[in-house]
Amino acid sequence: MIRKYIALLRMKYIEMLAYRLATFVWMTGAITQPLITMFVWMNIHPEESDSFVFYFMAVIFVERMTSAWDVWELDREIREGTFSNWLLRPLHPIHWAIAENIIYKWLFAVILVPVWVVAATFWPALRPHMTASQIMLFLMAVVLGAALRFLLSYSCGLLAFWMTKVAAVYGVIDVISLFLSGRIAPLELLPPQLREWSEWLPFRYMISFPIEIATGAADGGELARGFAIAAGWMMALIGALQWLWKAGMRKNQAVGG
Repeated sequence: MIRKYIALLRMKYIEMLAYRLATFVWMTGAITQPLITMFVWMNIHPEESDSFVFYFMAVIFVERMTSAWDVWELDREIREGTFSNWLLRPLHPIHWAIAENIIYKWLFAVILVPVWVVAATFWPALRPHMTASQIMLFLMAVVLGAALRFLLSYSCGLLAFWMTKVAAVYGVIDVISLFLSGRIAPLELLPPQLREWSEWLPFRYMISFPIEIATGAADGGELARGFAIAAGWMMALIGALQWLWKAGMRKNQAVGG
């Protein structure tokens, strides 16, 4: 299985290079919204400018490291019938999606990390103050957040076996996530009721939770509680994905797909 994944990763890497201009445009476009939001908050609270700079730069990094786009691909492929081609291959289609996600995130990290290091040399606000244990927990939280977003996106994509334009449904979820994940503002700035909801919904653990670890806002019991809730959501999404896959395959065969 390891050799198969190495082959998949190599194929996806070559594919990304073949479409490098589109990949670069996609990456560039992805950082626009956090930067605009950062300048808005800096104008509202100029005394907290340094904190907002670090927070929203961290949002750019974490959001790209946890991003998932499989719902749009599954929506189109299932609707057009081309998804059946993936079923003829020796590996489960999800492995191709996982490999593509890994390569994209690796390429983005290769670009963003050196840029951050250079920028931090001239801009002290970007210098993280994390211990070795914080760095390890931060990376664990990022991986967990990536798994949550991927599972949610793939599960929603499988709904295309029953619905048309699943991407529109996912768009509603993404709007909710925009607020409750910390992408539009730090969760501490949200109304108390929304903050409480964010603690129990999965969106916080996709973006905000790793950043809270990096800034030291989450520690001790809050860390253990956060990882436990995120792990619970991951298990629930794995179960949902497995059920949707089996039911979707029965639906696909019933209609002769």
